[in-house]
Parts: sequence; structure tokens; C-alpha cells
Amino acid sequence: MKITTKDFQQGLEQRFAKYLQQMNHEEMVMAEKGKERLRFKIYRTKGDKGFPLKKVTLMILDYGLVWNKDDKKLLDEDELIVASFITLDDIPLPVLAAEASLHWNKYDHLNIDLFPLSKDPRYRQIFCEPVKALRKKNDGLPGLLPGVRTPSLLDEYTSGGMMAGDFEIALRDKSVPWWFEYVDLYKGLLDTIANYPILKEPAIIEEGKKVRNLFLTSFQKASPRILSDIPNLYSEERGKQLGELLF
Repeated sequence: MKITTKDFQQGLEQRFAKYLQQMNHEEMVMAEKGKERLRFKIYRTKGDKGFPLKKVTLMILDYGLVWNKDDKKLLDEDELIVASFITLDDIPLPVLAAEASLHWNKYDHLNIDLFPLSKDPRYRQIFCEPVKALRKKNDGLPGLLPGVRTPSLLDEYTSGGMMAGDFEIALRDKSVPWWFEYVDLYKGLLDTIANYPILKEPAIIEEGKKVRNLFLTSFQKASPRILSDIPNLYSEERGKQLGELLF
């Protein structure tokens, strides 16, 4: 199954077209060196009343040399996309964060989860249990990690159903559609957001604001490490900027 990051990008933008078309849009190239190029597409709310999304970010590496997962002296030809979907501060819907890094002719590095913003058992039942069920669908897929990719960063925020792994290219007919099932689950929640009264409870809203801020801050702090996997485009300044742009 041949696939590129353009397929992931189009899959995301087509699914959320009715939302993205109502947002302000900007594009920028963050870093470029020879053939290697890292760019951003950022969608921000226009502030329309009742519109749920605050920010959607796509980070795209069109081509780059990225460290191999097994040999940190080996650089793989790679293309990747990282996406984040964040709702308004007073709408505590989980944060969708996803990554697809395609190491050419070697393997696919895939991560995706719907990160919850409350520990309330009712909230977790509504927004985490479907993610856990989705994870169980392909629990035995070769290359799938048993839990969270980076426990030190994510453990307290994950849904408990994260898809994270390094998959053989031959498994793309299973791994890629599965990745998009997480996307479709999030879209379904976003489309029916009015059906969840718990999202309007003051205590849940306040907890959501606090947890979202802690979660995004943690990701921002980790961003320099993420960018360091693309050594030819890395700098400390760009690493800090990456976190600010993504989240």
C-alpha cells in the first residue's frame, strides 16, 4: 500500500473541511536546508459564537533525514506529519494529537490519541472508553507498543487507548486505516458536541482549562527533543518555536 504524508494531510483536511473553512488560515516554512523542508499549516478560530475549535495545527516534513529508531547513528530518509486539534478553553473536549512519520522503505512510526481533560469517571466513560475499545481492535498488530510511547511525558494524560508503534510498511492496509479510525472518532465527538451536557458543567470546564494548560505546556517543553530527531533542521530556538506553533 503506497502512501505519503500528503494522503494523511488530505485525509485530515477533508474530514474536517466544514470546520477548517470557517477558520483563519496561515502557512509558513519553519526550516529549510537543501531538499529538507519543515512547514506549518495553522488554522485559528475567527471567534464566531458557537464555533468549537480554537486551533488546528499541521506540521509537515516534506523530506528530511531523521534518526532511525534502532540506530541513532543512522539517518533515514523520511517524511512526517504531526497534527493537533484543540477546542475553545470552555469546551473540555479531549485534545486530538497525532503523528505519522514514514521512514522510506523501512517502517512507519505512528502515534495517535484523544487526550482527556478530566479525571471525572463520567467524563472518562464517555470520552476514554471508546478510545480503549478502538485500541483493542488491533491489539496484536506487530510493532504496536504495549502502552504509551513516552510514559514520562504522557502517562497521566493519555486515554488509556493510545495507538503507538513502529509498523512494517507491509502492514499499512491495517495500520493506516486504524490511525484514521481515531481521527473519525474525534470528528464524531466534535460533530455531536452538543449531546454531552457534562462538557457544560462548571467544575469540568475549570478542570479542563487546568489540565489542557498542563498538557500543552508539557508538550511545548518536549518540542526541542522532537525536533532534534531531524538534526539538519534543528536549533534550540526552532525547538522552542515548534512547541509554540504546535500547541
